[in-house]
Amino acid sequence: MTSPPGGAATRRRRPVAVPVAALVAAAGLGITAALGGLDEAPDDPPRRLGPGAVLDQGEFTTRFVESRATTRPGRYGGPDKRYLEIVFQVTNKGDETTGVGAPGQGGKPGYFFAGSLLRMTPEIRSDFGPDVFVQADGVPGKQLHPGMESTVVVRYELPEGRRPPGQVRLDVGTFEHPEGFTQEIGWLLAKDDDGPPVVAAQVTLPVRRKAAG
Repeated sequence: MTSPPGGAATRRRRPVAVPVAALVAAAGLGITAALGGLDEAPDDPPRRLGPGAVLDQGEFTTRFVESRATTRPGRYGGPDKRYLEIVFQVTNKGDETTGVGAPGQGGKPGYFFAGSLLRMTPEIRSDFGPDVFVQADGVPGKQLHPGMESTVVVRYELPEGRRPPGQVRLDVGTFEHPEGFTQEIGWLLAKDDDGPPVVAAQVTLPVRRKAAG
């Protein structure tokens, strides 16, 4: 009897049965690896907020009122100045008076309340950063007193020839008391380990036009 061409190599192989449980386990391991391991889970995305929204920032309760473009007379008869202003209603929840502070500028971190404004898109750059103040009757203030709601304005001067944007988006952080310290060191921006401050909310505000005043 002659052998078929190719010999034993041409014989049909029997299918190998693979337990369903093994396939499920392998798929599960693949999904776990894609998510970064057994002990890690995706971070919660920042909250998406708009005009009138309220955010608990730990040290403060903050309402995002509006963003507006304004024109104001220049000093000593100079040309008018154009500004972008962002308005907040801020309540100091702490036991001590604190300041309005300033956002980060040129790679330097911000401080006090305005230090929680981690980023604004589009960015408006200037040599000294925005002017931040408490809007009140008479002279603008710089302090936030415990238990009081204050109107805080962050005012950016627009560069010559630049139009105000149609909207701005703020990346906003929160404050916390760090654990593990024996002495009270006050409120600090919440961070993820040694990384940058955590963006707790992204707030989008349309920019409305306001008459000079």
